Amino acid sequence: MNIEYYYSIASPYAYLGSKKLRALIEKYSLKVDEIPVDLVGKVFVSTGGVPVPKRHLSRQKNRFSELIRWSEENRIHMNIKPKFFPPSDPHLPAYFLIASIKMGIKLEFGEKILKCLWSEEKDISDINVLKSICLDLKIEFNEIEKLAYSEKVKLIYKSNSEKAINNYVFGAPTFILENELFWGQDSLYFLEKKLEKMK
Repeated sequence: MNIEYYYSIASPYAYLGSKKLRALIEKYSLKVDEIPVDLVGKVFVSTGGVPVPKRHLSRQKNRFSELIRWSEENRIHMNIKPKFFPPSDPHLPAYFLIASIKMGIKLEFGEKILKCLWSEEKDISDINVLKSICLDLKIEFNEIEKLAYSEKVKLIYKSNSEKAINNYVFGAPTFILENELFWGQDSLYFLEKKLEKMK
């Protein structure tokens, strides 16, 4: 079975859902089309979303409560107020992520970026942090850097974001299975119910 996975490199809920997503991929032998998007700059602008710092205080306070609850529920260590959020340049790590996907690396690079931001207090906009991820994953840095800065990758990033908007994606993470949209890491519960019925 094939699933489309739309997410942002700065999404706390993509991070919180990564462990469960991995489990579902293994359990149901899923093939995942990993689609990094420009959530704040493109998807939010087109679908009425508001960046976290611009949200009303009541929404921001509830967001912190939800992050604490879900990190405890999912048993995932998380800094709910990371030092480097929002990233000063969210596009650079997204370019490297897309480059890694083009090189055949599935999910791992994105998971590392999310962990750096939400658990390890690292600046994912820093080229040295991205270099350390490449080192951990045994990726030739010069090769991925050249691809990351290419027009090809930038066009994929733009196309991914347009595809998300056209498919009614408005937040991250979003999963699409057989044209049915599942938004948020908590919706993985319902995604699994659908997968069970499809077995």
